[in-house]
Amino acid sequence: MSDLSAFAESIWIVDGPTVRDMGVMFTARMTVVKLCNGSLWVNSPVPVGSATLERIIELGPVGYLVAATPRHVWRLAAWHKLFPEAQVWAARPTPFTLENGKLPFTGILGDLAPEGWADNLDQLAFKGNPLIEEVVFFHKRSRTVILDDLIQVHPILEGRPFRNVLIRLGGIACPHGGVGLDIRLSFIRRNLARQSLRKLLSWDFDRLVIAHGPCIEKNAKAFVEQAFRWLAR
Repeated sequence: MSDLSAFAESIWIVDGPTVRDMGVMFTARMTVVKLCNGSLWVNSPVPVGSATLERIIELGPVGYLVAATPRHVWRLAAWHKLFPEAQVWAARPTPFTLENGKLPFTGILGDLAPEGWADNLDQLAFKGNPLIEEVVFFHKRSRTVILDDLIQVHPILEGRPFRNVLIRLGGIACPHGGVGLDIRLSFIRRNLARQSLRKLLSWDFDRLVIAHGPCIEKNAKAFVEQAFRWLAR
């Protein structure tokens, strides 16, 4: 696990432990945004050490715990125990939703940002996929897009030939990465997906936070356009 790192104005990231999903090991990352009201918005929380937790608490009160993809809902449970007063929000449930116990959800994420963070973050539910409807966020002030599973970039590891083949075949290998083949194939309503992509690309962003792979600190819109080139075919 790594420490809290500043990424952009009012945005911090923390890399968590490696997790296994569908037999493949993934890096994990959470994003912390300080809202203009002083509270913290935490997306896809990960386990952290006591020193990192203290640093986060020093930034402000944790007001919102968010899982923007069905695959990350299980990660909310531990942080809800730490911050029971925080609102809990998750993406629309699908057959791929991973949960860890019952949580008192404040609401389901969609295209309209809740009042609590609407002044800071715009959002859209990336539609067209019945298995994974991820919600993507745009931090207006820092021109940063925050997403979780849609775009991934995984390193090629020495001594892991089978994994490396899967990563390459999936189209998510370093240095370019992209939208994984399994996710691409499950977008069965391409017209809806293209509408979502147009909304995403209408945002004036230059940075990109992703959960699985290195974040992009400049020219992020071109990177996103390249990752979704398959959708334009």
